[in-house]
Amino acid sequence: MYECPGCGANMKFNIASQQMACVYCGMQVEPHSLQKDEDATSDDTFEITRFTCPQCGGEMLSGDQDATAFCSFCGAANILTSRLVREKCPRYIIPFKKTKEDCKKAYAKKMRWALFAPREMRDPSHIDSFRGIYMPYWTYQLEQKGGVCFKGKKSYRKGDYVYTDHYDLQGEIDADYYGFSYDASSTFYDNISESLAPYYVKEQVEFTPAYLSGFYADIADVDEYLYRDNALMMANESSWAQISSTKAFKKYSVSSTKSNLTEKLHTQCTAAHSTMYPVWFLSWRKDDRVAYATVNGQTGKVAADLPIDVKKFIALALALAVPLFILLNMIGTMKPSTLLILCSLLSIVAAWIYLLELRAIRRRENNETDAALQMKAASKTPSVMLSLTSLIIYIMFGCMFLPLWPILVLESGGRATVIWPLIALIVCAVFFFMSLWAEKKLENYRHRYGGLAAMGAQAVTAIICYVNPVSDLWYYLGALLIMLSILYDILDILRSYNRLAMRRLPQFDKQGGDDRA
Repeated sequence: MYECPGCGANMKFNIASQQMACVYCGMQVEPHSLQKDEDATSDDTFEITRFTCPQCGGEMLSGDQDATAFCSFCGAANILTSRLVREKCPRYIIPFKKTKEDCKKAYAKKMRWALFAPREMRDPSHIDSFRGIYMPYWTYQLEQKGGVCFKGKKSYRKGDYVYTDHYDLQGEIDADYYGFSYDASSTFYDNISESLAPYYVKEQVEFTPAYLSGFYADIADVDEYLYRDNALMMANESSWAQISSTKAFKKYSVSSTKSNLTEKLHTQCTAAHSTMYPVWFLSWRKDDRVAYATVNGQTGKVAADLPIDVKKFIALALALAVPLFILLNMIGTMKPSTLLILCSLLSIVAAWIYLLELRAIRRRENNETDAALQMKAASKTPSVMLSLTSLIIYIMFGCMFLPLWPILVLESGGRATVIWPLIALIVCAVFFFMSLWAEKKLENYRHRYGGLAAMGAQAVTAIICYVNPVSDLWYYLGALLIMLSILYDILDILRSYNRLAMRRLPQFDKQGGDDRA
């Protein structure tokens, strides 16, 4: 609590005025002019309350003792436990520029186009739960100074010969970079922080704990060295793009590789500053998964997880299917055998999309897309061996169908060819077993075996095409079976998409206790 110099009441940071404002008398003062006795130490630390959610283990920092309503990480309404701690002061902070009302308007504008989002995510009482949280970041400062030399060449034709001249292209580089930022919290996913970027570091100021009054802060638990190579690579790519586009170098074919740019450009990281960036944070929980909505507290940029309400999606899809069916019937008709082939292709597409969703889920839940969580992982899956094993299984499974080819491809007595239904059957079978293999690497994933229904429908289609019955009803029956299997696959795809759109918090894996105690 920061006491008002006028009346002694609590003062909080006011976004609109960028000043500390008294909640009682309205007096405003500059944040750096306030300091509690507990913060006046020489070890660059400050005193703050650490709140811990008893349900998910998530931790937040706050200067307010009333931060006990609900957990920002899992959305659960719990009485958070708290204790006073001393935290190391970050070097800089970007104060909130966007108010909560600005945040709610930006979120509502994005949700206007989220037609299939659950109704609860649009509820005004839910939207009002946005919290202002300062997220920890590492901000890197890099420089490139010294002489550079690149190999270049220029070719030209003279008579029957092509001549190539080789050059040593030399120059001096003097470049400085500042503002390459990466989040320093393992609980804040990299894809969210990247979606909220950029932050404009010109507006950052020296840190003082007064900026945290009225807000929350996440805990920095990622070492600065984790992202240093990423910052070096960004500086190299930026400088190389500038060099290769200059007039003196552009007329030559300049060759270089990313691996040696750090040495050639003399790139080095001169400093890594701990910084706090403002984020408006909202969570929507369903079972053990959470959808996040975040708003950049400086620019108002929105990044949100958008799960799908399956019932709403199916209802709208059926509503669109009726006029589309009428329109297609007005344009023309299709032979029953052609209809079967088209349905088979749609079935393959559905199986392929389902497999892609499973692989995307595996990458996220194995933390393959998050450097901080990868660093914390105790072990990694030997993906090369798994890929080799799965390839052998697919080849063996494909060989099982080889004896069927001479029988099913025969055409006699006007029978229609079944080459396409056979191919569709094999492809669907391969996708099905690939999906099973992908699901083995996921925890708590219940397979509904939609691929088996697709394989059965494709097998019936192949038989119908081989028999080539006179009545068109048989072809329509085959098409109906395939479309029903596709509908089943679509439901699986929606279920997988919701698992991908929402995320299992890393705090859920904590088994009680406080590992920082």
